[in-house]
Amino acid sequence: MSRLHEAAKDFNPPSDFVRPTWGVESFKREMAKLERYYERFLSEEGWKLYQDAAEKVVSQLTTMHPSEHNYGLIHADLHTGNMVFEDNQPYPIDFGRCGYGYYLYDMAGTILELWPKHRWMLIQGYESIRKLETDYIRDLECFFVMFMIENCCHHASDPRETTSLIEEQKYAQAYIREYLNGNPFLFEVIEPVNVD
Repeated sequence: MSRLHEAAKDFNPPSDFVRPTWGVESFKREMAKLERYYERFLSEEGWKLYQDAAEKVVSQLTTMHPSEHNYGLIHADLHTGNMVFEDNQPYPIDFGRCGYGYYLYDMAGTILELWPKHRWMLIQGYESIRKLETDYIRDLECFFVMFMIENCCHHASDPRETTSLIEEQKYAQAYIREYLNGNPFLFEVIEPVNVD
C-alpha cells in the first residue's frame, strides 16, 4: 500500500482524467442512501448510533487538512479480495473506486478486515516506506468507522445482503460505540454487543 501511494504521488494525470473524491460529500451521499434502507437491518436505536457516528466522522473530517504527504490518488477498495500475488509480491486489482482521498482512508479499508495484531503489522510495514504523522491513530479510527458505515450503505439496497448486514451489526455497533465514547479500538479485540 505504501508503494502504491508513493507511485500515485508521482502520477501525472492526463487532462481528461476524472475520478471521484472520497470525503465529506461522498460520505453524506452514502448516509442519505442508507436512510432509505436502514430499517432492513437496523433498529431505530441502531440507526441513531449510526447517525451519531456519521456526525462525528463529518465533524472530524472537516478539521483535517489535506497535504501532499497525507492526501492524493488512492485505490479506495484495497481489501484482500482485490490483491493478487506473484512471486510472493502483492499486486492491487480492481481500481473501480480509485479516486482522491486521504491515504489513511485507503488504509482503513484494508485494516477493516484484519485482526488487531495484523493491523499493527500492516502499519509497521507501511511506515517502513512512508512515515505516518505522529497523531495518525485518531484519524485512522475515524476513517475506519467511515469505511465500515460506507460498506453498509453500499450493500443496504440489495435485499440479498440483509442477512449478512444483520449478522455484522454486533461487531459494527461495538466499534461505533467505542468510537463515540472516544475509546481507542484499532489494536484491541472488541467484544461484540447485543443488538435488537
